[in-house]
Order: sequence, then structure tokens, then C-alpha cells
Amino acid sequence: MAKIYFLFGVHNHQPVGNFPHIFQQAYTQCYAPFINILKKYPQVKCNLHISGPLYDWLLEHHKSFVALLRRLVARGQIEIMSGGYYEPILPLIPDDDKLAQIKLMNKFVKKHFGRQPQGAWLAERVWEPDLPRVLSMAGIKYTFLDDTHFRYAGLNEKEFFGYYVTEDSFKPLYVFPISKTLRYKIPFSKTQEAFDLLRSFHNPEADTLITLFDDGEKFGLWPHTFEWVYTKGWLEGFFSLLAQHSDVVETITAQQAINKFNPKGLVYLPTASYDEMGEWVLDPGSATIYESLLECIKRSNHNASYKNFIQGGFFRNFYRKYPRLNFMHKRMFHLSEKINKKATPQKDTRMFDFLWKAQCNCGYWHGIFGGFYLGHIRSAIYENLIHSENEFDKKYQRTELHIEKCDLEFTGEENIILKNKKIACVFSSRGGTLLELSLRNKPFNFLNTVTRREESYHRKIHGHLHKDTKEVATIHDVVQSKDKDLESYLIYDRYEKTALIDHLLNKGISLDDFYAQRNFRSLSHHIYSCDDKKGKETIVLTYHYHEEGFAFDKQIAFGKDSLIKAEYVFHKNAVLKNYDFGVEFNLFLQSPDDIVVNNKKFSLQKREMFHKSTSLVIKDRYKKVNITFKFNTADVFVVPLYSVSSSESGFEKVYQQITVLLVNKVNKDFFHLSCALRKEA
Repeated sequence: MAKIYFLFGVHNHQPVGNFPHIFQQAYTQCYAPFINILKKYPQVKCNLHISGPLYDWLLEHHKSFVALLRRLVARGQIEIMSGGYYEPILPLIPDDDKLAQIKLMNKFVKKHFGRQPQGAWLAERVWEPDLPRVLSMAGIKYTFLDDTHFRYAGLNEKEFFGYYVTEDSFKPLYVFPISKTLRYKIPFSKTQEAFDLLRSFHNPEADTLITLFDDGEKFGLWPHTFEWVYTKGWLEGFFSLLAQHSDVVETITAQQAINKFNPKGLVYLPTASYDEMGEWVLDPGSATIYESLLECIKRSNHNASYKNFIQGGFFRNFYRKYPRLNFMHKRMFHLSEKINKKATPQKDTRMFDFLWKAQCNCGYWHGIFGGFYLGHIRSAIYENLIHSENEFDKKYQRTELHIEKCDLEFTGEENIILKNKKIACVFSSRGGTLLELSLRNKPFNFLNTVTRREESYHRKIHGHLHKDTKEVATIHDVVQSKDKDLESYLIYDRYEKTALIDHLLNKGISLDDFYAQRNFRSLSHHIYSCDDKKGKETIVLTYHYHEEGFAFDKQIAFGKDSLIKAEYVFHKNAVLKNYDFGVEFNLFLQSPDDIVVNNKKFSLQKREMFHKSTSLVIKDRYKKVNITFKFNTADVFVVPLYSVSSSESGFEKVYQQITVLLVNKVNKDFFHLSCALRKEA
């Protein structure tokens, strides 16, 4: 009698830099109960992928859990998957790092589970056609991708069973299509309904192989799923049905499936991820058109055939959509290229380990999970980049004062990287702005900032939030608000929120005007020409701005300490009848409860103004760092900045940074300011 063979797998991951209590919550509510129920049903087989950051945490805090997994592997119930150890999106890191991270995971799995992994999980199922070559070189024989990828290749639903072979440069790879139908039903439908759906795939003439591989967090960590999956017994009931009816639906591991079934044929898959990712990467205007097209097709009698050829955006365009994200990504890539040219993982273990941690994918894109909008995740990326660069410079670049020029961001304009032993800075010719300000001895980037921009999901906030029904649902269907008055925070920036940003401010501009992005003109979109001069003790950059009737030179002095000096020299014929001159800094201070401004605890619930000041001292009690500004007499605006983003449990405002604006009346020929970073006394 023909059977249904069910290839079931889960992928468990927590990112580098996530809060310890989130790791523990995920373990308690999700990972541990899932495996403890699975072990009661030895007939139920499962493929399992756990990311390196989670493995590291488990070995430190719950070693017995890893021992339990080892026993289930030994009895043939679980097949462990490989992948990039620190869960990078493979197409977005250099080939050297792809291979090294997969080999690191292979080695880990072999050591702890006694098996050489044959398959690899691809983070966010981001696929590009050259991956078979790299995966094959790393000893990987198979992977899993959404049936979406196969639809884009022209296959239809009848072909989403079994597995296929693909190749690049004559290097083969087996690919299993993940059923989207099952992905949306398990565990979000009743147990019997989910099992009946599996049975509906039965083909009386031949055995059928169908695959579900999805995030393990949906089994207990997503909103309301713990009660549904465990308290109300969904998972126990589902495994019980699989065990009782193995004559109809039999679970199977990937390697067993490859041994039992022949591939369905050859297929070449286009660049893709899952459907939702293709929506998230689009800007709001394109997303609206895309959604309208989908709705139009749904109303068509040809929906089933037309929908296969409708695709959203391309993953890499997150770096077009978010220039601050592009900067972080290119900073990582630039460092990786330098390291891989001179160092090796065998000789420079710490250097590479920090680099690979900085490639953890979660901060490099944005969707329902927050991703790039989560400051602590971005901060972990920068922290590891700084650690890695420190290791590299100590061994391979032993200069006290370093300058490097390149088009780091691939914008066609010059970036200048300045480093000493204490701080690292990156400047852009766009407005002579400062893009990075990193402490090196206590790795932290104060310009780990976000620019507020419109997101397509913001439309749902404008008076259309639904009350949370407390019902179990996929996170794609959860629409609720975690905060009040979100609409008042939907303010979008007209320029990138970095530092040393020059503005022409309308006379009498108010704090509210500045917060609301009105009554001023930013110069940050202008390309400044630049001269540089390196001495023994100081590097001086001089940026030049000129427009009809107004010009100035912006001179930046960078020495061997943690002090940056900027002096604006206004040309004598400069005329600013209707404007004041403003200089803006944005500062990422990770713990908002530990910020002190001019010896007063700063409230993120209000905006501050200091009249006719000559200094500003911001203390970050969490990082134990003082940031001291000294300048000509100026009014000072200090503004907390929030983004409004989505998360697994709804929409929320997220604290991102503090904005400081110095308002200079230009009553002299120059404006001088200095910024010093010092350890708190």
C-alpha cells in the first residue's frame, strides 16, 4: 500500500547579542518542551537545525539538553543539520567565510553528535544560484527551500513533492521543497485537521514524500503558541496521531528520504527567499502596487496558475532601502576582505570568531521580527566587528594613526576611515558627515543609528489596529499595538541620521519644528570636496562647501586621543540673512534608563533645550562613558528618537538614539566644537 512519507524538521535560533532572558524564555517555552515530547514518541523522526549562538548558550547553561539530543540522534530519531555556524545569510558574506562557517558547524556536529552532517539550513531560505557550488565544497549534499522558490522556477503544486537536484559549476545539491500549505497550518490548525491535511496528499499509485521545515519558535515562543502547543496539548496530540497511524503517514529524515526516493529531476531555482521576505524588502509605494496585483490575481479565475509568476523584491535591496544598514554590511565585508587576505582561522582564531559573529543575519534585514530596528542586535554586530578589527590591527597594522580612503558604501563617493588605538571614525564626502564613532578599548559604536523612514506596515497603524484576540495565529496574521499613540511617532527623516550633519535653520526654529522635520534645510545631501593632511600627531580633513552667497570650510582634526575637533570657518562674504547654522549629532546609547545630560537624568518622554550653552555632557552610565561637547555659544536641542516597527507580538515604538542639535547664530567667522569620549570617573 502506498504511503505518505512526512519529512518534518525544525530550525531553532537565537541571534548573537540577544538578551539572556530571551534565550532562557525560548528554551523553557519552546526548545525543551518540544524535545521532551518528541522523545516520548520514538516512531516520530525529525530533522533538527540549531544555530551556533544557541548551541553555545545551551552548552553553557543546559548541557543536559545537548546530551538528550545526542541520545535521540544515536537512536536514529533526529538527524542534525549543518549551516553557517553563526547563522549568516550565506549569499551576503564572502565565499571564504561561507566555507569556514559551514566547516565550523560540521566540526561541531561531528564532535557533539558523532555524525558528519549531510544537509545545511539556509538562514531565511535566502537562495542565490551559485550556492550549490559553495555548499558542495563544504561537503553538503542537501538543503531545504520554500515551495515559493520552485513556483518562481515555473513548477506547479503537483510538483512540490519529493526532492530535486540542482547544480552550479558541475557541483550538485539536492533540494527539498517546503510546503507552504503545511507551514501555515502547523501548528495553527486543530490537531486532527493538520493530520487530515497530511493524509490528503496520499497518492494510491505511489509513495509520496512531503516536507515541512520551519522555525522551531512557532512551537511555543510565538504569541499565544505555548498555551496552544503545550498546555492544550497540540504537539502531544499531533505526535500521537503520527505514531498511531504510521501505516498511513510515516515520518522520515532527509538522509532516509534520499536513500528511499530518487530525485524528481533537475531544477534551477532563481534568486529568492520566502514570499513574505519579498514583500518586506519593497518600499511602501512598490509594496502597495505588489499587494494590489496579488489581490487582482486572487479575484481571477486563473489565480492558481498566475500566482506562480508573481514575485516580490530581491533580498539584497535591503541595502538600498536602508543606507545605515548598507554601511554596517559593507563595513563587515571590507573588514572580512582585509582579514582573509592576511590571516587564517587556524592562526587567528579569535579574529575570525569575532568576524563570523558579526555576520549573524538578524541585524542585516527587517521584517516582522524587528531585525535591523533592534538596537541591541545591531550593537552586537558592531561590537564583534570592533573586536575583530582590533585583533587584526594588533597583528597586521601596527600604526598609531591610520587613514584609509575607499568607496566603502558603493555610492560613488569617497569615505575616509580614521583610526587610532582608542577610537575609529568613518567620514563621508556627503556633507562631510561622520558615519561611525567607535570606542575600541570598550567596543561600542556611538553611531549605531537608525534613520526613521516610512514602512508599508505603517498604513495599518493609522486607525486600523485590531484588538488582540488572544487566538493562536501565524505571526503574519497578528495585528496589534503594544504602545499607545503610535501615530504621533510616525515622523520620517529627510536625511540620514549620522553625525556632524550641517543644517541651515530658519530663524527662530523651535524644538518642536526640529523634531517634526520642518523649517530647516539639511546640507547632508551635498557632496563636499575634501583635502587631507597627515602629520606625526594629527590627521586633518578639510571639507569644503560652497553655494551662491554662502560657503565654509569644515576642518576636522583627529589625533592619538579620543578627541575629535571640528572647526567651521565661514567665508567672509557668507550671507545668512534668513538662517542660523546647525550641527547635528545622533548618539546611540544602549540603555535609555542610564542616560544623564548635564548632570540630570534624561527622560525619554520629553525633549530638552539648553539656551546659550558652551558645553554639553552626556553620561552613559551603562557603558560608563562620558561624551563631552564644547563649542561656541549655541542653543542646544536634545531629542529622543523612536522608530515604529513590527515585532512578533505587534507594532511598537522602539527607542533608537538621542539627537543633539547645536544652533549657532553665525555671529562670528567660525564655529568651533569638539567631541571627547572618556571613561566615566
